[in-house]
Amino acid sequence: MNERSIDRDDEEAAADFGKALEEFERGGKQGMDSAPEAVEPVVGARVRGRVVALTSEHALVDIGARSEAIVDLSHFRTGEEAPRIAVGDAVELFVIEAADPAVLAPSMRSDSHAGLSALRDAQRAGMPVGGRVLEANTGGLRVDLGGAKGFCPLSQIEIGFCSNPSAYVGRTLEFLVTGIEEGRRSVTLSRRQLLQRKEKEEAERRVRDLAVGQEIEGTVRHLESFGAFVDLGGVEGMVHVSEIQHARIAHPKDALVEGQKVKVRVLRVESTSSGRPRIGLSIKAAAPDPWNGIESRIVPGTRVHGVVARIAEFGAFVTLEPGVDGLVHISEVAPRRIERVKEVLAVGQEVEAMVLAVDVAKKRISLSIKATAEGAPTPEPRTARKPEAVKPKEAPRAATTSEEPTTMALAFRKAAEKARQKQAQRGE
Repeated sequence: MNERSIDRDDEEAAADFGKALEEFERGGKQGMDSAPEAVEPVVGARVRGRVVALTSEHALVDIGARSEAIVDLSHFRTGEEAPRIAVGDAVELFVIEAADPAVLAPSMRSDSHAGLSALRDAQRAGMPVGGRVLEANTGGLRVDLGGAKGFCPLSQIEIGFCSNPSAYVGRTLEFLVTGIEEGRRSVTLSRRQLLQRKEKEEAERRVRDLAVGQEIEGTVRHLESFGAFVDLGGVEGMVHVSEIQHARIAHPKDALVEGQKVKVRVLRVESTSSGRPRIGLSIKAAAPDPWNGIESRIVPGTRVHGVVARIAEFGAFVTLEPGVDGLVHISEVAPRRIERVKEVLAVGQEVEAMVLAVDVAKKRISLSIKATAEGAPTPEPRTARKPEAVKPKEAPRAATTSEEPTTMALAFRKAAEKARQKQAQRGE
C-alpha cells in the first residue's frame, strides 16, 4: 500500500469521525432541549444527589444541575483511610460555591478570605460552619472561623450539660450560626442545635426504614407499669407488658432492666395527631415460641409438675414451662367435690398433675390433679380415648324372702294395713 492510499484512508476516517461527532452533538442538544430544566445551585442551599464517579481526591455528584457537582473526599475519610463513600451512594450536602461545577460540602469550612456575608448566607440556609476551637473559659468556647471570631456558649456545646469544655480545645467542630455582630465581627454559634437537628433527621430516617414484621435490636430506656420504652437508634418504641415475654408478668421490671439490649419485632408504625411516630414493638414475638415441639415434651397420660399461676371460677391455670400453661378444671382439682378452687389451691403453689390432653393448634393443655391422688385410677388419655360399647341394662334383682325387711318396707306395710282397716269400717 503506497502513501497516497494511506493518506486517502486517513482523510476518510477523519471525515467519518467529524460526521459522527456532529450527529452526537446534534442529538445531545436535542436531548437537552427535551430534558427538564436544570437546577441552578445557590450558595447555602441543601441539595440531595447521587455519586456518579470518584477520582483520587474528589467525588462527582449528580444534583440535577447542568453539570455534576464536586465534593472533596476529605469530608468522607479520617486520616489515610479509604473514603466512606462509593458510586451510587445518595448524599445530602450544602452548596458552598455556586460555580460551574458547583462545590458541595457537609459544612462551610474556615476560610480566611470569607467574610461575614458568607456566614450570613450560612445562617439563613441553616448550613453548618466549621471552626477550630482556640480556648475554653467559664462562658464557653472561643472559635476561629477564619474571617471572623466565633463564640459558642457553654449551654450550646452539647445536648446535655458540658462538664469539660476544655476537651474540645484544638479540635475542629461544626456549628450553626445563631447570631452575628457586624461591628465586632463576632459570631454566636451553637453546636447543640446542630446535634439536635442531626438526631431528628436520623430519627426520621429510622422511622422511614421501619417495616411491620421487621426484627431489630434496641436498648431499654425506661420502664413503666404498662410497658417498656426501647430506643431503636434515635427513635423510641413501646413494648406493652403483655408483649415482653410469653409468661405472664405483673410489671416490666420483673423481666427487664434499663440499659438492657433486647431484640424486638415491629408490630405497627403510626403517626399521632402531632406528627410524632408511635411505634408498637414486641419482645416475645422475636423470641422462639415455647409451644414449638410441646407434643414431644408434654405427653397425655404422663405426670408433670408446675406452679399455680392464676385461679378462676372454673379451674386453675398451672405453669408447666415459661409461657406454657395448662388448665385444671374444677372437677379435676380434688378427689372430693368442691365449691371453689381456692378451697384447695393457691397462687404460687407447686402441684403435680396428670396430662389429660394436648391441643397444639389451640395451645391448650388439660390437666388433672385428682388423678395423681393415692389410690386414684389412672384416667385414659383423652387423645387416645375410644368409644365405649353400650352395655345392656341389667334387670333389677328381686328381693329374696331371706332378706330382712327394711325400715321403709315396714312403714309401707303399716300404712297398707291401716288403709285396709278403714275400708272394712266403711263397708260395715
